Amino acid sequence: MRGLLIFLAAISISACSDSELVSMQQLSSGAKLYELHCSNCHQADGSGLAQLIPPLKSADYLSKSALNLPCIIKKGMQGSIVVNGVEYNQKMPAQVNLSDKDILHICLFVLQKFPEKPISVTEEALGQALQKCP
Repeated sequence: MRGLLIFLAAISISACSDSELVSMQQLSSGAKLYELHCSNCHQADGSGLAQLIPPLKSADYLSKSALNLPCIIKKGMQGSIVVNGVEYNQKMPAQVNLSDKDILHICLFVLQKFPEKPISVTEEALGQALQKCP
């Protein structure tokens, strides 16, 4: 049985195009990085933390401002933000120990995992946004 599962997994992976494999690797990397660097505050399921930390799960902010996400992760955020009609005013620290590539992978993961409908943004568009951070 185990051999059959390995065989089926190998076939499904070999059926993927190079770009699909890269995308799967980016999402996997993003999931691991999210767990290490983001889930303590935003929770593993993206639900946020009471009235202190905004949710990512079903957050209207993500669909309106997806290209702001890389800068928020890299530079942090101070001041109020309204997510799903609720105002949050907790400082988010900059993630200075993450590489640009790590930030992009987290963004790709978050934008696929937490909105009601995944947000399609290319790594290139996110990278350009990241280079323009103030």
